[in-house]
Amino acid sequence: MAFKIAAFVLPLGIDTFAAAVALGLRRIRPLRPAVLFALFETVMPLIGIAAGDYAGRRFAAAAVYAGGAILIGIGTNIFREARGAEEGPAHASLGTLRGTVLAGFGISMDELAAGFPMGAARLPVPTVLAAIGLQAFVVTVAGIWAGRRLGIRAGRRTARAAETAAAAAFILLGMYTIAEQLVR
Repeated sequence: MAFKIAAFVLPLGIDTFAAAVALGLRRIRPLRPAVLFALFETVMPLIGIAAGDYAGRRFAAAAVYAGGAILIGIGTNIFREARGAEEGPAHASLGTLRGTVLAGFGISMDELAAGFPMGAARLPVPTVLAAIGLQAFVVTVAGIWAGRRLGIRAGRRTARAAETAAAAAFILLGMYTIAEQLVR
């Protein structure tokens, strides 16, 4: 069970790290974004978990396949972002309440979507949420710290590499989820 939890939480952390590096490049202090990201990334999966749990009980295997497809979709979207196709929450202003809330929603959309396969896999919700919240706080502080110390060029390469790694992890997890269901 610990392996499955880590398999879901680790890619989320890598993606958060990439956004945090970009914030560090802007010389933002780490505490506010770390608390914000931890809060949003802990709460947002609840919606997806509830939907995935319901679908998992009601539709069993189909929900697991859908969860795997969602993970592959998340990975594909992150990969597209890593290639520079979109500006993420790291470009939002954290100086206003509106900007802070928008950044929180932006960084936690992956958690919302990843909640569905977590619920379909029937992972223990309190443990998963605690792991997500802790990793979000730690990797945000670490990413901002790294971004503040790296130059812009190295920071952008680091953020892009982290996003690419997160994308690959989500795609592999989605494929594994589907393959595991097929083997059953």
